[in-house]
Amino acid sequence: MLGALALIAAAGARSGAVAQASVFRMSTGAPTDRPIAPGFLGLSLEYRSIPGLAGPDLRSINPVLVQLIRNLVSRGRPVLRIGGQSTDRTWWPVGGMSRPLGITYDLTPRWMTSARALAQATDARLILSVGLEANRPKIDAVEASRLLRGLGRKYVAALEIGNEPELYTVVPWYRKLRGAPIPWYSHLGVPVFSRPPGYNAQTFFAEFSRTLRVLPRLPIAGPDTGLVPWLDGFRPFLAPASRVRIVTWHAYGLSQCVTVPFSPLYPTVPNLLALSASRAMVNGISPDVALAHQVGATLRVDEMNSVTCNGRLGVSNTFASALWVMDALFTIAADGVDGVNIHTFKNAANGLFDFDHSHGHWVGAVHPLYYGAMMFAQAAPPGSRLLRINSGNQDQVRAWATLAPDRRIRVLLINDSLTLSARALVRTPIAAGSASIERLRARSAYATGGVTLGGESFGTRTKTGLLAPPREKTVAPRTGVYAITLPAASAALMTLPPRGHGSA
Repeated sequence: MLGALALIAAAGARSGAVAQASVFRMSTGAPTDRPIAPGFLGLSLEYRSIPGLAGPDLRSINPVLVQLIRNLVSRGRPVLRIGGQSTDRTWWPVGGMSRPLGITYDLTPRWMTSARALAQATDARLILSVGLEANRPKIDAVEASRLLRGLGRKYVAALEIGNEPELYTVVPWYRKLRGAPIPWYSHLGVPVFSRPPGYNAQTFFAEFSRTLRVLPRLPIAGPDTGLVPWLDGFRPFLAPASRVRIVTWHAYGLSQCVTVPFSPLYPTVPNLLALSASRAMVNGISPDVALAHQVGATLRVDEMNSVTCNGRLGVSNTFASALWVMDALFTIAADGVDGVNIHTFKNAANGLFDFDHSHGHWVGAVHPLYYGAMMFAQAAPPGSRLLRINSGNQDQVRAWATLAPDRRIRVLLINDSLTLSARALVRTPIAAGSASIERLRARSAYATGGVTLGGESFGTRTKTGLLAPPREKTVAPRTGVYAITLPAASAALMTLPPRGHGSA
């Protein structure tokens, strides 16, 4: 068994003077049973985003995007979910059928070529969403068949039915202006909803079953909801022989729909750095995780980000999102969830990156959120197991630890305070030699650029998607204690040498 490892964090003001002390005791003798799976961290993309991401020259897929995806998946195949809000707004045109009024995007052979090029370049496993809101199973059958034929079974991990059906009575299917239909996203006209006010989970499940019967014999994902009652009601679809193999859940830290400034869900940087924003997103789903595992299925948060409805500028695009996402991802993993897909699309406040293509060359702009995702990937490599932590108050300094297949313990320390620095003392039972320290920093939690990981940055533009090797520092233990100073709004990843830790 591994011995006890204690983290003692002394929080201080910017001057470094100690203001208070908090003691965290972390037992490394009981790692969790389920290791971090390869492909745990993936991306969620929109159908309409694929051509812009892959690029106009299908002989040369966007190499910057490919590298940025690989940075997050050190082993195994990445999981890309294609769906989101575009799920129910997209179709493959069906001969003899008029396009439903709520659909605004057509899949084409050229789209298929782009998607196939992206799948091949990344060797991705795709979760492909098919629309339910039109309530015409033939559309789903045609779309699923064309996707499977065009992309190849090798790349299709599952078909997902619908997207956030709880919103079918909330978000317009389309609008009418002077009697003529206009797109749902217009601010004009009268909203027309796809479902009547009494639409509920039971009605959705009946529609889900009807669509399921016409889809190709592939694993099925659902219900793609962010409401616990809808998730709980989905349990009849979970059985060893069921085609539903991936249970899908949506999780956001804050809500764009909340307009009351004093609400903890209102989008602000302080609210994003509050414990509730990163640790309440999977509240109530543990029984569903357990049931999915019991029947041989998985549960995946296949859409996740900081703020709903495309995010909030000044919050979602700040360095605070990098600190938030690390704690959120670890929280989700600790709940036994099998994977996460961070939702991103072009010019979104919530985005991980954006790209430009000119004169045959690609350049990418990497946003703060991506840096946090990348540090999580380093702190929790595939096959690693979370080490259970019995700790005191983590309001300012949050701590996570993993034991990886390389026999190294990695300790991630996140200082979420906007103004206070912290001094962390990490105690190990056996002096293990010098540990490496990699830092994630920016000018402040409100910064939208100038982020560094290991002292390196992608800069304002990157042509490669690669960071230079980190400029790590080392810290030697003194009587078994590693001392680490954490500036306000920063994080540090300490990697202990593999020797001297015994066996788990």
